[in-house]
Amino acid sequence: MKQLAMVVAVLLLSFPGSAAAKEAQTLDELVARFDSSRCRECHAEIYADWEQSLHAKPMLGPIGRTLATFQGYVNSRDTELKKSHEVAPGMREFLKPCVECHLPQMMDASEAVAVEIAEAIVDGDEEVLDKLQITCLVCHQRNAILRKFRDGAPKAGVNYRPKHAGPHGDTTFPTAEPSEMMRDTVFCAQCHQGPNVQHYDEPMWCTSTFDSHQHFYVPMGGTQSCQDCHMRNQGGHRFPPNYQDKAQTSKRLQEWIDLNVTTVGYRMKPNATEFIPLAVINTEVVSRIGHRFPDGCPSPNRVTLDIKVTAMDGKELYTETKTYMPQHSLGYDDHTMVYAANRKLTLLRDTSLHPFVPKKETIEVRLPEGVQQAMVEAVLTFRQLPGVAEAEFPIHTVRREVSLTR
Repeated sequence: MKQLAMVVAVLLLSFPGSAAAKEAQTLDELVARFDSSRCRECHAEIYADWEQSLHAKPMLGPIGRTLATFQGYVNSRDTELKKSHEVAPGMREFLKPCVECHLPQMMDASEAVAVEIAEAIVDGDEEVLDKLQITCLVCHQRNAILRKFRDGAPKAGVNYRPKHAGPHGDTTFPTAEPSEMMRDTVFCAQCHQGPNVQHYDEPMWCTSTFDSHQHFYVPMGGTQSCQDCHMRNQGGHRFPPNYQDKAQTSKRLQEWIDLNVTTVGYRMKPNATEFIPLAVINTEVVSRIGHRFPDGCPSPNRVTLDIKVTAMDGKELYTETKTYMPQHSLGYDDHTMVYAANRKLTLLRDTSLHPFVPKKETIEVRLPEGVQQAMVEAVLTFRQLPGVAEAEFPIHTVRREVSLTR
């Protein structure tokens, strides 16, 4: 019996989520503890979907954007965040606001592991960072229980799922139990709400999709959960959109964002003798996405509406760009828009697309003498990283002819 008790104790110390689990002492130990590669044996399709998701590369992100944000944060420890050495001497505590979402299992590791991860971030060591993933065991074990005061901590040897209990064909996690909260929007909010402003020695404003969903989308009559739109609606465990898949991302945005354009050409008469030839352009952008869009840590994210008016011979007559995005400041008196999660604190403006709220623009373009007809082009684009072609996603292009003669 004593030998059996010792075996059980050793297993408890190694199971993710176990209240008795010891800190992982090496990076390899942390990776092994949350390795889910064996899940593909029974769940090949789900595992293949997950491999294509950004959950599989949370430290790198699409086109390396997450890594760049991480690098900026870690490097700032010795510049604008140099007081952090006094307040949070350990690297694990310093990384906490980021890794609680991007690598929550790092909080189950030692300070030495945190230092190793920080070094990999600074060095851009993708071979190491590629091993650090939001694996099956993070969602279906470690983070599966939200209300721990009433439901307890995740139990060793248990795989949690939204429904159904029973045997689970895995030697390490032989039992399946339901965790009803996995079906609730708040389950995703563990990370997709972000740390935001409160409870950290260095406040940040990261993603706020859960707040936006709860306080805007639902009051406006929305009924879909995170899981409805990002899993059940042909998403599965890819959790789209995946900004590395340009075609898929554009297709989803085309489905959920509308662009309506009307034009009229007429001669305005400001007084008894003068006529002003005008092309009047009315645009309306409406999002049915379940939260503000865009959102998230990499602040350059924006949706742009580019308006161009050309004469029928192709000569450009007018251009203008409307920008839709949350615009943040550092939080001090200098009202200057800033980028990066460790600089974003308060909103200066918010021109982003909110659920069901039309963004309407009216643009009047004075036509040159002799121009009776013109072509109006309105292009709606999501620019995850403006100026980088692979990070810009076409949504809609609408063309309208405008004429003063009919």
